[in-house]
Amino acid sequence: MIDLKIDLEIDLKIDLVIRTGENTMETPVLIIMCAFFVIGGFDYIFGSPLRLGNKFEEGIRTMGPLALGIIGIYSLAPFLLTYLTPATGMISLFLHIDPSILPACIFPVDMGGYQIAQSLASSPDFGRFSGIIIASTIGATISFSIPVACKFIKKEDNRLFAEGLVIGIISIVPGCFLAGLLSGIDVLALIKNMLPLFVIIALLSVSLIKAPAGTLNGFIIFGKVISAIGIIGLLFQGLDVILGVKIIPNLIPFSDTAVLVGKIALILGGAYPMMEVLNRVLKRSFVKIGSALRVNSNSIAAIIGNLASNILVWGTMKDLDERGKVLCTALAVSAAFVLGGQFAYVVSVEPSMAGPFFAAKLASGAISIILTMYLLGRKNYQVKVPGAADKHTESV
Repeated sequence: MIDLKIDLEIDLKIDLVIRTGENTMETPVLIIMCAFFVIGGFDYIFGSPLRLGNKFEEGIRTMGPLALGIIGIYSLAPFLLTYLTPATGMISLFLHIDPSILPACIFPVDMGGYQIAQSLASSPDFGRFSGIIIASTIGATISFSIPVACKFIKKEDNRLFAEGLVIGIISIVPGCFLAGLLSGIDVLALIKNMLPLFVIIALLSVSLIKAPAGTLNGFIIFGKVISAIGIIGLLFQGLDVILGVKIIPNLIPFSDTAVLVGKIALILGGAYPMMEVLNRVLKRSFVKIGSALRVNSNSIAAIIGNLASNILVWGTMKDLDERGKVLCTALAVSAAFVLGGQFAYVVSVEPSMAGPFFAAKLASGAISIILTMYLLGRKNYQVKVPGAADKHTESV
């Protein structure tokens, strides 16, 4: 009999998932974001003279897309657990790893990864590590970032995109390891439980190098499946709320999911104005950074936007130079959402993991930059010089 220490009555510890988070506002970053939330709100009231009101509005408007992406799959977590529990239990026993590791490698943190990992984990520490750190990195990469990116990437950019993906995916490993240590997990236990992550990343890297087109098409299909599951869950919620028809008896209450989505949107209402101010204050520094990295201004803008969401990277991919495409893709995998939706979700459900979350993202991002600069230094890339009308190839 497999003992996964899970309550199949599907309580799921919703109080942990939805809680507003004791001591959350003691986090300095959140205090700053709250200040910008208030400033942005008043600026919006007075017609946005500081040009922060529009960013405040942009953050609040994310509530719709967030609801579309989170409510459905979050609501289905108890149902999914009834099928995931036996499979992950057997595999975990065979590999001698925590049952929460494998699901976290598939589901993004804010699309079921956290609550599933919490319910399957053998201990609270591993539940937090898997559900927050692994699900926000490799889980988000597999089920969100790559499928979404494939909708934007042109065929001629597949090689550069694949190179950036490999660099970013490899960089995730040391970042997750650091976050695990900061989470208080024993070193030997951490190494043993991260073995599946090493294998998945190695297989992905080899597949992207050897067969980039086929691998990317596979990710597109997988992403559509995850999205479809979420929409089906949303439809079940709609039938329950509108007509009182319960197709799945253990569906998580709509009120719980709505509170979570609303809280994330409110945090983003402060995060976006803060990002705007950072862009203005550090504009000259960004120019110097772009010069040091030898990428164009569009690439630097994409890197900064990536802190909130990597969708900006994918949407502007056509405007980036070749060095920028590789670098931005690597960072979009390893360091995305550090001040965006993922961060808002993490501090909403597990505020104690904000520090390890930041450490994982920033360490992985730094390693991505180092690896990219080293590897690009050994190749000839087409570099669009900012302000220049033509392109030229430089040996860098």
